[in-house]
Amino acid sequence: MKAVRLWLLLAAFFFCVSAGFIYPSPDEDLAILAAAYPGAFEILPGWGIRFPGGTLLPYDDGEQKDFDALLEHPDLEDMLSLPYPLGGGPPPAEHYDPGRFRPDAFFKALYGRDEGEIRATLRPVHWMPSLNGPRLLINTRFGIDEKLETIITELAALGPEYRRYLVPPGGSFNYRPIAATGRLSPHSFGIAVDIATGPSHYWLWEKSGAGLYKNAIPRAIVDIFEKYGFIWGGAWYHFDTMHFEYRPELLLKARGTKPRDQNVSH
Repeated sequence: MKAVRLWLLLAAFFFCVSAGFIYPSPDEDLAILAAAYPGAFEILPGWGIRFPGGTLLPYDDGEQKDFDALLEHPDLEDMLSLPYPLGGGPPPAEHYDPGRFRPDAFFKALYGRDEGEIRATLRPVHWMPSLNGPRLLINTRFGIDEKLETIITELAALGPEYRRYLVPPGGSFNYRPIAATGRLSPHSFGIAVDIATGPSHYWLWEKSGAGLYKNAIPRAIVDIFEKYGFIWGGAWYHFDTMHFEYRPELLLKARGTKPRDQNVSH
């Protein structure tokens, strides 16, 4: 096992032990996926999932991976391997990026194999209408568009001091690869929203890269997004604090294992 892969597994293990987590079995992880995306696929117990179109995805591909390989070729086990820090916590440890291991075939089977199929699932949602925000294209599968509308309503109720973090938004649907990679961005599937870029921080914009964590986004904004199934890029070592993406499986897993008294802010 390569050094970074071993480090990630050890970091995840000690994080879970110290926080009172217990690792689920593969079938428990598969059940979390089925609850997160109801009706989207069939569970094949002890093995993986099968989509109606015939796509088969194993839970564990049996490969040993370093950090780069986890990004490029994750399986379902890898996708759920790092516990998401629901409610906040200290700055993430090196390479601790819960949610960035995205199996491309999984998201294509959920939302569309190409830009045309994905576009057919989108609709415009009015972002912060009280602040004259634009309309953002958002996926309608699993009610993501309706969840975002509820988020917008709750964000609007936060008060005027939060406006600069919300408008103008950085964007939503954009069929493109992640910068400097060949992997599709979650924005390609219409499941991600970037809030205002001005007060946000992104590791590639920083002189120190991901080595010095930075964040100015108020916890109240993050809490609202998390409540409705969106994870936050500020929870990553490779931080992207403007970024929110619909990943209910990570939040369901966190809520099932997170101690009730853990509520530490960044």
